[in-house]
Amino acid sequence: MCGRISCHMCRPDYRKATSYFDDKRSRYVQPDWIDTSNCGLSFTPSTNMAPTEILPVIISNKNEPVKEDSTERVIKPMMWGMIPSWHKGDYKSHGLTTNNCRIENLPESKLYSKALRNGQRCVIGVQGFYEWQTTKGKGQAKQPYFIKATQSSNVGPVEESSSWENAAWDETSGWAGPKLLMMAGLFDTWSSPQGDEMFSFTIITMESNKLFSWLHHRIPAILDSEELISKWLDSTGVPGMAAVRLLQPSSILSWHPVSTVVNNARNKDLNCNKPIDLQKPKPTNRIMDSWLKRKAPSDDSKPAKKSKDD
Repeated sequence: MCGRISCHMCRPDYRKATSYFDDKRSRYVQPDWIDTSNCGLSFTPSTNMAPTEILPVIISNKNEPVKEDSTERVIKPMMWGMIPSWHKGDYKSHGLTTNNCRIENLPESKLYSKALRNGQRCVIGVQGFYEWQTTKGKGQAKQPYFIKATQSSNVGPVEESSSWENAAWDETSGWAGPKLLMMAGLFDTWSSPQGDEMFSFTIITMESNKLFSWLHHRIPAILDSEELISKWLDSTGVPGMAAVRLLQPSSILSWHPVSTVVNNARNKDLNCNKPIDLQKPKPTNRIMDSWLKRKAPSDDSKPAKKSKDD
């Protein structure tokens, strides 16, 4: 947890949705987008993204050699699942599960403590993530849910593409569309012997709160205010463990059940994050219904009287 993400915005909409107020420029700015080779992989918007796929990630420009007039925050596509910089061999062969890292293990972790000490902190802005609730019954079926940031009443549903495409943005007011769910993470850079680079990240998770524990005992570290996002990205002004202590289980989450089509990571259907009605009766067997309608009554049977409700 979390093991599946929805991030189906195009690049211009993502930059608008992650804009912030720049005190030096006295206006809202969109973070610069820095393309990376990432061993030939690139970001493709999708409602159903799994580890090893490429997502846009927000970092401080202090972590990146940038041009002089660059924005303080920059967006860099990275692979989900952090590859340790010390890994030898092909980037696919490290055999570690690094899409999530437990906040409790950060200080001593061989995988993550160096990135934390070096200030390699990042923010993963997404429309939401998926979690599966184990329900009682034969086979212990799991019902998937889409978890997102609680939205203002004046914006469209976060899962609808039109809510993002039609939202306004300007330098005075910033973004007027749906809120992204901003998750705290760490990132690293891996280089092959041939000089190829792969940028990758992990999402920090923690013990869940009462709001969310009915669904899962772990929850991503959500940065639910602009102040918290700024402090998490400010590795110069806020040391590593001081930044970690700022992270708390969030109460800004909302959710709805979704179709089990999301269970297969190869399904990239736009309906993956759309709400479904769990109370709606299951569809009847159309073949059996058709057969029953065609079946003629026997000779000794009498046609039934119509009720007043027919």
